[in-house]
Amino acid sequence: MTDAEAVRRAIETAPFRPARLFSSNLPRCATLARGLADAWSVPLRIDPELQEMNFGEWEGRTYDAINAEDGPRWNAWCTHWQSQRAPGGESLDDLVARVSGWLKDCAPSPTDAIVTHAGVIRVFRVLSGSTWDEAMASENPFLGWAEHSL
Repeated sequence: MTDAEAVRRAIETAPFRPARLFSSNLPRCATLARGLADAWSVPLRIDPELQEMNFGEWEGRTYDAINAEDGPRWNAWCTHWQSQRAPGGESLDDLVARVSGWLKDCAPSPTDAIVTHAGVIRVFRVLSGSTWDEAMASENPFLGWAEHSL
């Protein structure tokens, strides 16, 4: 899917036209957010706090590749992901603190939209009252929309 097709699809499925947009600074979100902001003529704020969890040494690799190349540490992390950090990366508590701090500082309103990653969306779900098990079982489809009451 091209960037223009992604913007068109997101606009077609949007439940509302936001007053402001916020986005992760990583290209897969920021590119879409810039296209949406241009199409809707709304302000856009790009924030690194909305990035996915930092996986340190494993950053940018698929789960299968990590398992094949670093299986024992990967399996230990998968077993204890709620309390253990990826080698050189963030812990779950670090991610929650980063996203919570962003929410406090930016105070998005119900008329705003956020373009971000599944991990951040799961933090939103937990902060909205879901358990981690529920948040992890939730679907986060590409170009999907979800509403959160924080």
